[in-house]
Amino acid sequence: MSEILQVNEIAAKLGLKSPWKLLDCARKNDETHFAGFKNFTANEQFFTGHFPVHPIVPGVLQVEAMRQLCCCFLPGKASEKRISKLEKVKFRNPIVPGDRIVVEAEVVSEESGVWVIKAATKSNSGVCCEAVLTICKCEEAVGGIKDIPSLDCECPRNSEIAMDTDKVMQLIPHRFPFLLVDYVSKVEGSRVVAVKNISGNEPFIEAGFNAVPDVLLCEIAAQSGCTSVLARPENAGKLGFFMAINNAVFHRQILPGEQMVIDLDMPESKSRFGKGAGVIRVDGEVVAEMALMFAIVEA
Repeated sequence: MSEILQVNEIAAKLGLKSPWKLLDCARKNDETHFAGFKNFTANEQFFTGHFPVHPIVPGVLQVEAMRQLCCCFLPGKASEKRISKLEKVKFRNPIVPGDRIVVEAEVVSEESGVWVIKAATKSNSGVCCEAVLTICKCEEAVGGIKDIPSLDCECPRNSEIAMDTDKVMQLIPHRFPFLLVDYVSKVEGSRVVAVKNISGNEPFIEAGFNAVPDVLLCEIAAQSGCTSVLARPENAGKLGFFMAINNAVFHRQILPGEQMVIDLDMPESKSRFGKGAGVIRVDGEVVAEMALMFAIVEA
C-alpha cells in the first residue's frame, strides 16, 4: 500500500523550511520506488537570483528534490542522509515559473547504509533532469568551525585578485540568493581559482541545513568556471548554461565559518559546449571533486 506525505509533513521529516522546500507532495509506491510533485511559482525566492531577467529553476535544485524525495522514505533519520556521489546528471529541459514537475526515484541497490538511486524530473515538456545519486548515512553536521581560523589563507582577498564581486556580477547573471562566488583569486590560462566564504547567514542555513547542501558545491564550481570562460574576448556578452554533471564526489560537509577554494581547469573549446573539472578545498583539504559540462550561448 502506498504512503503519501503532504508538504508540511515532508518539511517536518526533512527539517527544512522555505525556500528549500522542494516537494509539495511525496508518495512511496513500494520499498524501492518513490514519486514526488512540485509546483513552481514566480514567487520562489531563488528565481530572483537565477536568472533575474529570464528566471529558471537551478538544475542542482532538481537534484536536491530527488534527494529530498528519497530521504522521506529511506530507512533511518532523514537529516542523517547526504549525497556522497553524483553520476550521469543531465539537464535536458529548463523549468520556469508556472511549471509543474513530477520527481521519480528508484533504489537500484543498497548495501550497509549506502543507496544508489536512479532518478528523474519531468514536466509536460518531457524529461528535465536525469541523475544517478549515491546517498549515504552519515552523522548529522552540528555547529560550525571549532576555533578562530588564521587570516593567512590560501587565496586572500587583496588588490591582486583577478576579479572582485562586482566583476563577477558583470560576467554572470546570478544574484542574491544564488550568487555563489565571492571573488576570483586568479586566472592562469585555462585554470581558474575562485573563493566562496560560508557564513551562518546563508539562506540554506536559515532554511535548516547545518552545512552546505552537497548539490550546491556543483553550482559553486559551475559559476566559478563560467566567470573565467565568459571573461574570454570571444565570449563577451554571452551566457553560460549548466548542462551536465558527469561525475562528482563529496568527501565531507562544509560548515559555516569555512572558506572554500574552487580550483578548476576550463580548457578552451571551439564548440559551444565545454567541459571543466577540478576540486574544492578547505584549508588545503580536498572536500569535493567534480567534472562538469556547460554550454555558452548568446544572451
